[in-house]
Amino acid sequence: MKAGSARHVVLEEEVIKRVKVHAQSAEDVWALKFINFIVGANQLLFDGLTRELPLMGFVEGVWMVGIIDEIQCLLQLMCYKYMWDSLVADKFPSQKFFDFFSLNPNHILSPEIRENTAKSGFPSETLNDVIRYFGNSCCLLAPAHDRLLLRYELQEDNSLLGEDEFAYEPDWVKDQIKSCLEFWLGKREATYPPTDERWKCRFCKFASVCPVSANPNSSPSKTENEDVVSPELPHQ
Repeated sequence: MKAGSARHVVLEEEVIKRVKVHAQSAEDVWALKFINFIVGANQLLFDGLTRELPLMGFVEGVWMVGIIDEIQCLLQLMCYKYMWDSLVADKFPSQKFFDFFSLNPNHILSPEIRENTAKSGFPSETLNDVIRYFGNSCCLLAPAHDRLLLRYELQEDNSLLGEDEFAYEPDWVKDQIKSCLEFWLGKREATYPPTDERWKCRFCKFASVCPVSANPNSSPSKTENEDVVSPELPHQ
């Protein structure tokens, strides 16, 4: 994971110059996320490429936040495409955003962040100002392509292992999101990862009390399943 994070930094620095900015409030923290999106969106529009683009969206009744590794003409994952298309097609629900995260839209941003927005071409005094520019940026963007591409690299030397191109399946990704939300919202019990993905158990904080860890080759009974709570990751 550390090697992967370091690789992301290298790739990001190829196309983006990072500037250190100190956040002094929750509004500052969120303003920086939106500022980074606006800057990245402008780079995508004018240069045709951006990386490490933060994405915030209201999907299936919940807020989702992520960082897209790279965008050119297609995005990398169906979930990000779903969030992206929702963002560029619909008006960002700013009031829901402020209410959910308990943010003051009229909070005056720190002097450093206000200076940063001015230098970037969209001078903003408040978080609400930044969100207005964010909405304008979204209006300029097109929906993602329906053909998605996953690229795999070898960490040892960053050489290309292979590429997997596939079609976007909106119904499938919606079902995956709804299934995950049912767990996170407490509407269903957790499920166990399939045998070929049991390596994930090494990173699970519930492994010590999980029947699967005690007997990796067995299939847990329904009674055992009711006593275990562990996160389920969507399959891509």
